[in-house]
Amino acid sequence: MLAFVISGCDLFSPRTPDPPLEGGGNYVQPDTPAQVVENIRNAVADLNAQNYRRSFAEDLQFEPTADAAADDPSIWTGWGTQEEESYFRALAEAARLTTDNDLRLSDVDETAGDMLHTLDATYLLTINHRRPELPTTLQGRLVWTIEQGEDGLWRVTAWTDRALGDAAAWSDLKAAFIQ
Repeated sequence: MLAFVISGCDLFSPRTPDPPLEGGGNYVQPDTPAQVVENIRNAVADLNAQNYRRSFAEDLQFEPTADAAADDPSIWTGWGTQEEESYFRALAEAARLTTDNDLRLSDVDETAGDMLHTLDATYLLTINHRRPELPTTLQGRLVWTIEQGEDGLWRVTAWTDRALGDAAAWSDLKAAFIQ
């Protein structure tokens, strides 16, 4: 009788796998400004849009390079967290299944306060996307204002992008992938 009961149920038959979890990757709870920077760097390396988005405050303010602002001012009007996430999702899709995506910061100057931290650094961003008309290496200077929220977690609240010479900057990549 027990054999009949066991054979009648699907206890040992394969089940349909669960869909993959969104997120994952190398995200750490941003208890410090340094962890916010680490999360952004990891999200770029992993092309993880959800973890990238989690690093920015809801009221993010972005200031593009002067050239990008002059090229198409309408893109930047009201640029906030939603636009930041949309551009990064499109970029991640265009770079899907690639490797060696990387964000490197150098010449870092930091100003720390109790609930406000400013990071000013030169960046070298490498994204191996599949759009041949666009550069895969971008460089410039960024200023991130990182603030501690009421929940105790840190997020980027303001971002200023500055060009370095004639090199394509992060703003150029954002403009290309938001359209």
